Amino acid sequence: MSDFNEFFEALEQSVTINEFVKLTISKPMKKSEGLQNVYVRFFIIDGKQVFEFKYRHTSENIFKKLFLVDAKAEIENLLLNTFRTGTLFTLSYDLLVMVSKTKKVSCRDTAPSFRNKLPEVSQESQEPKELDKPKE
Repeated sequence: MSDFNEFFEALEQSVTINEFVKLTISKPMKKSEGLQNVYVRFFIIDGKQVFEFKYRHTSENIFKKLFLVDAKAEIENLLLNTFRTGTLFTLSYDLLVMVSKTKKVSCRDTAPSFRNKLPEVSQESQEPKELDKPKE
């Protein structure tokens, strides 16, 4: 994982201590592509920890469920190639990760935005999957 260590450590810790609220990835590099932002929620489905990604396009929403390792790879890919910021919302604090045009990663924590966790409502249960390999 490139320079996202602090961010991913905070993500894992928030899940471990049950303080993860949600993750929002925003500020697209190219607004013309139609992907506005990505919301990430955490669920336990059939005893397995799953991250549900909601890709908000201008005309539709696409959902994908991933396990932690693949979720971290997807988050890193989105922040390096599609978006400029990500905000990890926890019950203790919010952590903002920013990626500059030169791909420099910086993190900053702020006071928590949420006092309670979000209700656990997920799209229809589907098996989490490995990331699709990029087409070359």
